[in-house]
Amino acid sequence: MTSKRQDSLLAHCIARAIIAEVGGEEAAREKWGDDAAGVAAKGRWAKMRLTTKVTPKASRVAAFVVLWAWAMKDEKRDSFTITEFRRYYATNERHAYRDQADFRELWPEYETPDELARQVMPHLQTRKDAFTMHMTVPVTA
Repeated sequence: MTSKRQDSLLAHCIARAIIAEVGGEEAAREKWGDDAAGVAAKGRWAKMRLTTKVTPKASRVAAFVVLWAWAMKDEKRDSFTITEFRRYYATNERHAYRDQADFRELWPEYETPDELARQVMPHLQTRKDAFTMHMTVPVTA
């Protein structure tokens, strides 16, 4: 992803999940061109099927980033490791690493969600925000 665009975290995750689903950025460019106009040219049902297929993973990744941000904010930290994240939420190791693998598939330029989480942190005010923020908080990617 070379261009920087500000949009909701969930929108970025859905777009990235669509790209991952077709085999990566190069495959997406071959299939749809550089500006994704080809996606718009696809039939309405085909777009809906593709978006519906990738939305669960995109939602999990967006939620993972927001939860990462909440843990960093609550612990007053600038960065976190997957082990610290796992301990903070008392989640099992396999689940944490599966979430991290999904994150890295959609955001391969990042080892951890730290950079995105730092963009999300200022928007978190209450614990309730951690469950809805991924749909509205803007990030630059």
